[in-house]
Amino acid sequence: MADTQTPSPAGTLDDVKLLNGVSADVMARLTACCNWQHFETSQIVIDQDDTGTSVFFIIKGKLRVMDFMGEEQQVSLADLGPGDAFGELAAVDRKSRSARVTAIEPTLVAEISSEDFHELLLECPTVTFALLKRFAGVIREMTSRVTAMSTMTPHQRIYHELIRLAEPDTHEDGLWVIVNAPNHAELSTWVGTDKQTVADAIGNLARDGIIERKHKNFMIRDHTRLQRLAHQ
Repeated sequence: MADTQTPSPAGTLDDVKLLNGVSADVMARLTACCNWQHFETSQIVIDQDDTGTSVFFIIKGKLRVMDFMGEEQQVSLADLGPGDAFGELAAVDRKSRSARVTAIEPTLVAEISSEDFHELLLECPTVTFALLKRFAGVIREMTSRVTAMSTMTPHQRIYHELIRLAEPDTHEDGLWVIVNAPNHAELSTWVGTDKQTVADAIGNLARDGIIERKHKNFMIRDHTRLQRLAHQ
């Protein structure tokens, strides 16, 4: 890996999942190659169709991966947090970026060049295998989402997303909860529809006693019925 002058790191690569099993020597050389960057909320880190090929490791913060349906409608593909990586696809095939990645809270990332990333893959088979597993997971997830988008109604997709986000409430048997529930605009980007459709679907669920908003949370009071609606 080439020696480069970079700012002093404000974090480490120790928690990056893709780098699990990398030796201390390789990790030290990789750290020295990194360009450490801070991004504020709503700043774009990489944009769709950019020609850059660097790889980024998230040290702290949270980012959202976005695609677009037409010129205006955004579709959320994934939320990424500490330990995750992104940009590997362009680094591997040297083509333009396939999605936009935006900070949704103050974020620190470590950037390495595609050349250094290629050297890492050749030197560390564990990293190469981890990358293949990551790509396989992305393909499976995208296949599932394409199927949902093409076979389900917008309301069904909203119900499925609520089920995906919900967790059993540890304080009350039979109750499920979505902590810090996304607003209508955020939900619309995850299911590929508009805010009004989300508002209508949530309103219907609330009137039927299936879901209740409590502060910033959604309380799902009839999880079984919500599942039935999602599959009708």
